[in-house]
Amino acid sequence: YNSMNTIEQSVKSVLSQTMPDFELLVVDDGSQDETFKIISEIAKKDSRIKILKNDRNLGVAKARNMALEIATGKYVAFLDSDDYWEKEKLEKQVELLEGKAGDICYTSYRFVNSEGMPVKRLPYIVPEKTDYKNMLRENVIGLSTALVRRDALKGREFDGRWFHEDYVLWLDLLRDGKTAWGLQEVLVTYRTGGRSSDKLNVAINRWRIYRYHERLPVVL
Repeated sequence: YNSMNTIEQSVKSVLSQTMPDFELLVVDDGSQDETFKIISEIAKKDSRIKILKNDRNLGVAKARNMALEIATGKYVAFLDSDDYWEKEKLEKQVELLEGKAGDICYTSYRFVNSEGMPVKRLPYIVPEKTDYKNMLRENVIGLSTALVRRDALKGREFDGRWFHEDYVLWLDLLRDGKTAWGLQEVLVTYRTGGRSSDKLNVAINRWRIYRYHERLPVVL
């Protein structure tokens, strides 16, 4: 949504993947800037790109669910329009999941500011594995790092009632017994300053998930 300054870099980071067998579903969630024009120009040059355009802004959960409904690949990966991937991300993740017969693969990631310059913040290095209990302690699966078996998502989608709709989805999948493996290599870059940068708001919404979605007691 309104990502004209970053969408081209994000899309091109997908198109430059060393594993070329993919479809790229881009959802323009009612942008009012030049986002759709930029995407359309790129799509003219690559038939792997499919664009879905909303007449009005529906929010990230509904936008992602629209893409999930028409996705056809064995795996589904997610990429927010201000983040970008390293070129070997998909190849390395598929190799890991195929080798371990896993359901979710996530990677480590670095940070840049809104102008794309490195910030004074160490990369986030993920654990090699997580499960439901550990994810309650810490969400280690960054959305733009995640690769998920599409059949593992059957019957599941992003729930827009929650601010951290991706965290809720990971908890649901892991509670159901799905497995999640991490690649400690930094394969994704996140831009700081997004909707998850307000630490107080993050903490409040995390508590709401624990209390009302997970039905955990007030005191653990």
